Amino acid sequence: MARPMRILMIGDFRGGAARAIWNNPRKLYKGFICNGHDVMDFSYADILEGMSPFKSKKWMLRFYKGRTDEMLAQTGRNYQPDMVVTSFKYVDGDTIRRLREACPKAIYVCRYGDLCVGTDERVLDVAKECDLMVATSGGEVLRRYKEAGVKCCAFIPNYCNPAVEYWREVGEGWQSDVMFTGKISHSLRGQDPMRAELVKRLTQTKDMKTWGCLGKPPIEGIDYLQAICGAKIALSINAFNEVKYYHSDRLTHLLACGAFVLAKRVPGSELMFEDGRHIVYFDTVEQCEHLIDYYLGHDVSRRKIARAGMEHIHAEFNCVKLAGYIIDLVTKGNYAARWADIV
Repeated sequence: MARPMRILMIGDFRGGAARAIWNNPRKLYKGFICNGHDVMDFSYADILEGMSPFKSKKWMLRFYKGRTDEMLAQTGRNYQPDMVVTSFKYVDGDTIRRLREACPKAIYVCRYGDLCVGTDERVLDVAKECDLMVATSGGEVLRRYKEAGVKCCAFIPNYCNPAVEYWREVGEGWQSDVMFTGKISHSLRGQDPMRAELVKRLTQTKDMKTWGCLGKPPIEGIDYLQAICGAKIALSINAFNEVKYYHSDRLTHLLACGAFVLAKRVPGSELMFEDGRHIVYFDTVEQCEHLIDYYLGHDVSRRKIARAGMEHIHAEFNCVKLAGYIIDLVTKGNYAARWADIV
């Protein structure tokens, strides 16, 4: 292995946050550490919000963002990282430029996990100041950002943490035949109307249990993982289903916790998870309903696929392996995976 690196991570590391247990920066932090590197975290949003007496985002950014940027730059001067990895909440191009003045020799990487139509100007503002953008979608999304001026764009899927995300026995209160967790729609333009239609229909025709939509409260922490473990079938359908490789981190949680997953097919899916072996895909509402009936009546096949899916994602998409791919991108310019997508 090449010499250990010092990695400064800018993200949300608040332990009290509802999503802390499956927080992606936290997983990546673990992945870098387990690859033999040192990591310094800077919880940007937490520091900014804690410094400001204002609740208004506008006034918070106006009066306290500069102070937070300087605190980050000072952290960089003290730590002198070889690599900086950043997310986007409250961070902008000015943040990265100020940090580069303090740490001119570092390689800068930004993580992009959401989707929008076209390019997100907030994301682009940061990504153009970095040396590499890693995104949880491939194909056209990467090309759009490359053409907009980002130096290098690469697909890195969502990662799991097998030490926390695994199947376990749960009580009767967590058990269900079919489950879905999350919103059924977002405010973004161009999303797939099938998601809302399917979730509403399955709650009526298949008595699907839901959390976080249709008037049901969201579920967080270990309870979220237990709800997944208690489901015979877990539904995964994105707000956008036409983007190469893109699945929300919901799919990762479901597979890693040993659920049998019915997922809306997206382009390139089978390069990562094979249909009928690790997961089962559907293309229409009617096909999804048929597959639910079939697999509720075929326990052995359902459990075999669920176990294979969990073992596969634990082996191939764990946070240590995928953090290693990011290291390879930074040090070699590529990584070795059958689904590699770099522009």
